[in-house]
Amino acid sequence: MKLATLAVLAALAATPALADPFDEQAKADYHQAKADAAHAQMQKEDAQSQAGAAQEDAAASKAEANAAQADASNLQAQANAAQSQADTAANQANAAKAEAYDAQSRADQATADRDAALDRAAQARNTIEDH
Repeated sequence: MKLATLAVLAALAATPALADPFDEQAKADYHQAKADAAHAQMQKEDAQSQAGAAQEDAAASKAEANAAQADASNLQAQANAAQSQADTAANQANAAKAEAYDAQSRADQATADRDAALDRAAQARNTIEDH
C-alpha cells in the first residue's frame, strides 16, 4: 500500500506542474481582458464626451437658426409694412391723378365757356356798333 500511496502522491505532485501553463495562460487572458475593458471604458468616455460636445454644437446651431429665423421674420414684417405703405401711396397717387384729370376737364370746360362768352360779347358789341 505504501507504493500506491507514493504513486498517488507523485501523481498529485506532478499535476500542479502540468497545470501551471494553463494557469499562466488564464492569468495572461485575465490581465488582457482587464486591459481591454479599461481601453473600452476610455473609448466609451471619449465617445460620450464627443457626443456631449456634438449636442452642445447642435444646440448652439439651433439657437443661431432660431435667431436667424426671427430676424428673417422681422425683415419680412418690415417688407410687408413697406409694401403696404407703397400700395397706399400708389392708391393716393392714383386718386390725385384722377382728381387732376377731373380738374383739367373742368378747367377745359371753363376755358370753353369763357371763350364762348367772349365770342358772344364780341358778337353783341359788333351788333351794337353796327346799329
